[in-house]
Amino acid sequence: MIKAITFDLWNTLIVEKSYTEKRIEILADALGAEGQRVNWEALRFSYSAAQRRHDELWSKEYCHYPLAERLEYTLKGAGVALGPASMERLMERYGEIIHEDPPLLTAGAADVVSRLAPRFKLGIISDTGVTSGNQMRRFLDNYGILSLFTTTVFSDETMICKPRREAFESALKGLNVAPGEALHVGDLLRTDVAGAKAAGMKGVWLKVKEPDAPNMTPDYTIMNLSGLLEIPEIAERL
Repeated sequence: MIKAITFDLWNTLIVEKSYTEKRIEILADALGAEGQRVNWEALRFSYSAAQRRHDELWSKEYCHYPLAERLEYTLKGAGVALGPASMERLMERYGEIIHEDPPLLTAGAADVVSRLAPRFKLGIISDTGVTSGNQMRRFLDNYGILSLFTTTVFSDETMICKPRREAFESALKGLNVAPGEALHVGDLLRTDVAGAKAAGMKGVWLKVKEPDAPNMTPDYTIMNLSGLLEIPEIAERL
């Protein structure tokens, strides 16, 4: 019997939104505040290089790239530097962006988790990029749904990214359920479905794009979050 359901965040519960330009502007402002000349071309190039470094670590080594290291990489690549106090303020400023210009929840997300919460234990397993787990919790709380989740697992706190099974095992421990009693929902076959199945959970693929791992077969495929309510193992308990 399924007793718990875990969710990915970006493109599953939250619509993906780019803050690249805003972050580069904030970085330039921080440099300007220290009286440093800003070379926009070099800054953009280095920011993109840091993003590629993040993507490489995430996709090949399944490990988290800390924001402080990412910013240091960006600054070094652009031939500039910031003092410790300025760096701390910059990181705080980066964290505020999602609250100033919040992304939307995906269609039906609030309704679906609200319907599931009385019957199932719910959790989140998310690989974070620039925005920290604490900021994501605040974001979810602003939408009024954080309290519906028993546990939230973010890679900036565990330093482990999906599909490593430890990320899923951490959520299972927080939910106090066995792997066979849980399923995970996400938009990526390579990380969400593969990781869930490796941990002994069932994997539900939310198909919002073409398969990123054609050889990975999910237990269920849904086209939108409402489809989750139609999965027999879930529908029978609603």
